[in-house]
Amino acid sequence: MRGITTMHYRQAYVRHFGGLDVEMAPFISTVDAERINPKLLKDVLPENNSGLPLIPQVIGNKADDFVQMNIALHDLGYNEVNWNLGCPHKPIRKKRRGSGLLPYPDTVAAILDQVCERSPVKISVKVRLGVSDKSELMRLIPVLNTYPLSEVIVHPRTAEQMYDGVVDLDAFAEALQLLEHPVCYNGDINTLAFFNTVHERFPTLSRFMLGRGLLANPFLCEEIKGGPMGERTPVERLREFHDDLVSRYEAILDGDHPVLGKMKEFWSYQSLPLSNGRAMFKKLKKKQRLRTYKDIVSEYLADAQWTP
Repeated sequence: MRGITTMHYRQAYVRHFGGLDVEMAPFISTVDAERINPKLLKDVLPENNSGLPLIPQVIGNKADDFVQMNIALHDLGYNEVNWNLGCPHKPIRKKRRGSGLLPYPDTVAAILDQVCERSPVKISVKVRLGVSDKSELMRLIPVLNTYPLSEVIVHPRTAEQMYDGVVDLDAFAEALQLLEHPVCYNGDINTLAFFNTVHERFPTLSRFMLGRGLLANPFLCEEIKGGPMGERTPVERLREFHDDLVSRYEAILDGDHPVLGKMKEFWSYQSLPLSNGRAMFKKLKKKQRLRTYKDIVSEYLADAQWTP
């Protein structure tokens, strides 16, 4: 997720938790430039990766810019790039980027014509049901089937829903039947129980993308795969993950404020399964000094219970 699952977060996560097979980096915006600014690519430089396979993600609506970005990513050693056609945020979609392209299958086709012919890397896409209703994705699917895509990731909500309400598994079933590419399910895998619900309904699926659920419960992949949780308690492991991440941000960010900004984002998800997480997060949001922040975290984690 943009701004949260940075290279520093990914490095710390893989050090402390297991179960992930592949990571997808937050999207990089395409640009109209002959040479890509290295700052745009810093988060996906191979030397900054966690050790797991990483798929860069791009967002844009111009074929030439998309190809140029893919060439730059190929030069870094990547062989696959994901095109984000799912970002639901209104400022993005109003510019016909992300999910804003879903109602325009002719535009998507014109871009894929060029990208699939000229790109040195494989292309996958991430989609939603549409901006306002599922018919937009259903009209787009015949276009997607025309091109040699490596995968289609489907989040069965509309962009207007953002993350509200429930995912539409019936609409996902319809899309799954129509798509001729490998399909990955994304959306609301926040618990082992819901993962099992999706897996049992769609037994042919072998790829699942986790987002907000994994941010709130970093043990979720281990739970899904039935791996060992280790001898330390969940709160102890969470504390080690947290301390590692704080130290990484302290090393690269200047001053208390930017570090606190990152860690308050962290706790907006990570506090949810803690017995006293809401009270802790409420108290943390008001703090402006890193020393005070650390004291509060230590105090609350000492008494916390993990209650996912």
